[in-house]
Amino acid sequence: QAARRETVGGARPWARGAGEAALLQEDEMVGLGQPTVTASGELFILNGSTGGELQPMPFFLNKNFRVLAACLDRAYVAVEPSVWSSAEEGALPPCSVYCFRAESMEPSLCEEFDTIQAPIRQIAFGSEHVLVLTTDGTLYSRGTAVYGSTGHGGARDVPEFAPVPAFRGKKVKFVAAGPCFSIAITFEGDVYSWGKAFQGETGLFSQVEAVPRFAPQVTPFKVVEVSCGHGHVLARTELQQCIAWGENTCGQLGLGSKTKPTYKPQLLESIPEKVIKVSAGWAHSVAVGEDGRAYSWGLNSHGQLGLGDTATRHAPHMLHDLVDTHEVESCHAARAFTIFRTAAHKALLCGQIPRHPTGEPMDFAPHRPGHRDPDGCILAPVVLNLSAGDAFGSSMAQLSEIVAFDKGAVGFARSTVYKVSPNVAPITGGTKVRVYVTGIPYETAPPLQSQSLTMSTKLVQDTMQVQIRLRSAAPNCDMIIKGKVVEKDTVEFVVPDALPSPLGAVVEQGATLPVAVRVSIDGGFTWTPDRYAPPSVKDLDKTLRQHPGEQDKRFGYGTAQGGTDMKKSLKEFKGDFEVRRGANSVAAQGSTMLWFCKWPDHGPTHVEPGCAPVTGGTEVLLFVPLPARMPTEHLTVKFVCTPLQSISDPELEGRAPMRRDAAEITNPCKDAVSQLPLAGPLEVPVIAFLDPAGRGICCVSPPMDAECVNYYSYSVHVSLDGLNYLSRSLPFQLFDLRVTGLTPALGSLVQPTEVKFKTTGFVKSEILKVRLDFPKDLQWASRTIPARYDHTTGDVSFTMPELEAEVRHRIQEAQAAAAEAAEAQAAAGEDAEGAETAADGEAAGATPPDPDGGLSGLEVFVELSLNGQNFTEDRIHFTYHGRLEPEAMIVVAGPDGMVEEVKEEPKKGKKGEEVADAGNLKPGSKMGCPVKGLPGASVTAAAPAAIRAELVSGEGDAAEVLQTMDLPANVEVVTLPAAPAGEEAAPEVEMVTALAPAIKSEDIPEGVPIFLRNFQVSLNGQHFYACPEQPSMKLEPLPPVAPES
Repeated sequence: QAARRETVGGARPWARGAGEAALLQEDEMVGLGQPTVTASGELFILNGSTGGELQPMPFFLNKNFRVLAACLDRAYVAVEPSVWSSAEEGALPPCSVYCFRAESMEPSLCEEFDTIQAPIRQIAFGSEHVLVLTTDGTLYSRGTAVYGSTGHGGARDVPEFAPVPAFRGKKVKFVAAGPCFSIAITFEGDVYSWGKAFQGETGLFSQVEAVPRFAPQVTPFKVVEVSCGHGHVLARTELQQCIAWGENTCGQLGLGSKTKPTYKPQLLESIPEKVIKVSAGWAHSVAVGEDGRAYSWGLNSHGQLGLGDTATRHAPHMLHDLVDTHEVESCHAARAFTIFRTAAHKALLCGQIPRHPTGEPMDFAPHRPGHRDPDGCILAPVVLNLSAGDAFGSSMAQLSEIVAFDKGAVGFARSTVYKVSPNVAPITGGTKVRVYVTGIPYETAPPLQSQSLTMSTKLVQDTMQVQIRLRSAAPNCDMIIKGKVVEKDTVEFVVPDALPSPLGAVVEQGATLPVAVRVSIDGGFTWTPDRYAPPSVKDLDKTLRQHPGEQDKRFGYGTAQGGTDMKKSLKEFKGDFEVRRGANSVAAQGSTMLWFCKWPDHGPTHVEPGCAPVTGGTEVLLFVPLPARMPTEHLTVKFVCTPLQSISDPELEGRAPMRRDAAEITNPCKDAVSQLPLAGPLEVPVIAFLDPAGRGICCVSPPMDAECVNYYSYSVHVSLDGLNYLSRSLPFQLFDLRVTGLTPALGSLVQPTEVKFKTTGFVKSEILKVRLDFPKDLQWASRTIPARYDHTTGDVSFTMPELEAEVRHRIQEAQAAAAEAAEAQAAAGEDAEGAETAADGEAAGATPPDPDGGLSGLEVFVELSLNGQNFTEDRIHFTYHGRLEPEAMIVVAGPDGMVEEVKEEPKKGKKGEEVADAGNLKPGSKMGCPVKGLPGASVTAAAPAAIRAELVSGEGDAAEVLQTMDLPANVEVVTLPAAPAGEEAAPEVEMVTALAPAIKSEDIPEGVPIFLRNFQVSLNGQHFYACPEQPSMKLEPLPPVAPES
């Protein structure tokens, strides 16, 4: 009765007076061994038309279930209206009984049960007779009196239900029936039986009894439950022992061997545990122990014993496949299969799968993975799918009762709360919460034909008194509030203010408290049972999800070399799987409860990083203090895009969505258009999760429209329940960053290079990172280095690292490879002397290794990140060049562009100093320096090359350095003039060229000549290489400017 009162739905909401109280007291006095189901829920059926799964029956959705009964070739279901009222005091709701036969999916209404006025407690039936036990202890029967099975005496058939005369003045508390016999137990514990007993199945010495007879052999065992098979009977005693009598041709009595039939009960001592459930099939038997283990024995032609084979057993055998996997609560044996119901509310089937009468194959029938069972059979228990009715969908219902007959089974799933959303709320209340309940009555509104029909029609959900019960055991608290059915299987309510309750004092100290959520649709008379027990604190800690950025970096399981490492990886994989499965289980338990906690006073304090690309994918951390052990499945971060009224770029503003739309309007109001924002408002919520380090909440930024990124200001908001957001929000930035170039994009292998980015869409950020991606053939890992932002110039720069160590290492590898090749060639010689000579000759003629280690011209892709996570993918590359060897500087062309002729050897100046006597170097003359080791033309074409030279005045010891000049240069191919001796073709030389500087006469001492000397060449303006020592070049200054007259 306690379980009955905790069920939901319409369990007699109409009777609240003395009549109902008296009925409940009577029920409690009788004390059923097999409790009557009185609850709302869902009915499921398994037969040859359901494809090996339990299919829902929508016909019964808006009804309360009272009795399930199944045997032989059919099953009965007794139901009551979910909502019913009567003006008569003490009136009972009408009870309708439906019958399922064989493979039919359509139940038939059994109107013969309408003659029974009292509430039905049990239905038992045989081949031709039906027994009905009511709640007042009266036993009715009807049907054909085959061997006196109706119990009315003689061979007199009973066309209508009538009380069995022999029980006049007695109250029956349990009844069972076989094909042609019946057994009843009275409140006093006496056992009566009648009908055919050719195999001793009635427990009486006589073979046929037309009226109930006292069973003296059975009664002393104090039987509380009986299950009738085809020719044998199992019973459970008050001491939770199993006794059996009747036919034993297949060992179904479990005595260890085949014996003759017996009418005397035999105690089965071979079952080591106390028995809580027994069931007799056609020729096999099943029992369930107190420890949740199942035992079976008897005929096993189709694997109905569930032992993995088809061998008959004459004594109880434990189903080892279920040990430590499923805890069995009940069993139901049919003709050729057995169904078990577990503590996890699942149905397991073994034996013959109910098949369609046409013999059509079942593509998705249940099976044992890795086993080849006989066609259409399962030799060990397999879980049956509880279908939701949709294609390949599973129901959220939990199976609470199931009964089996020869062609299938009927199951009942009591209404339970399977989800609370959101399942976290502030202790001050106010959150609108939805409770998802299986199997509650619900009607879809029909199409309205008139206003009068709208006013007069009431759906079933509108007539129910829905209430929500929030219950906590520690501290003790019980709150009841009103609710409303808003959708199918959905009840909605508003969380009350629980701060004044005992929960408030605990939650205010920072704790998070769960409360069980129960639903009543009859004004609080009955409530849904708890689906799960509250998870422990230790288990709840396991549900904290790890931040993706802090997960261990693994290269995949099974990739380690060696058996030991492989075994370790598989062990880690199994451990991870168990942890995740446990965490998911605890999370499922917590999702059916409501968790009260103290909301943060304001909101997040800061966010890292403060920006993300429009493509999304950035892991964002918001620092916010959270209550301990708070459920996380409804954590939400919302990115709010607030449109701007205007921006500084008029051209870009004109392309804004609102501006484009306004431009299409004929004669728009300019004032109204100016008041419009640049774009429409936008809010993007994303799922969040807890930071494992306890710093706050993490999320992944969503992708946005790159075309509209400049038309918004952005902020992030935090919600703990997915509905209500904390008061404080934080500014955020979204960017569409592109790297268009590097300055310089060329540098030395052995010296670091300072490089600046050329970008579009840049936003200021505290985190600047650069990633260097090397060619794959080098097999070098990418490098991440810091970048710098110059607040004065707005430039972003970084230091390109030198590769001197890598060059040295590759040179050493080349030398070692050359030596190894020489030794191998020497070893292949005919004799030691010949080999030594060959080795010496080879070594003498060997090519020296590349001084740049083969890395000259190496292209490295450079990507920029503004948050340390998301890098650009523009594939802008930086090129390393090797050692440069400049030659002497020469004059290539005069200021007019004419090619200069090659002059003779320079003359000696004072004290032997060489001085170029090629005439004065005029301003604007092109001078060039041939350089060995230049990279390809595609690299050097845009290189910021430079020629450095000292500008000196005077000669010899009197020379004075006026300044060091860096002249902008280019890398180009120059055609040199022919030599004096005459050459047929003028040579073309690639060189670094620059124009001679223009020095004003006023800037130098009067009458003192000036020269350019100590030339150096650079390809990027940073790394200079000295030209060989050569004569100074005399530079002609600009003539003085004539004064204006």
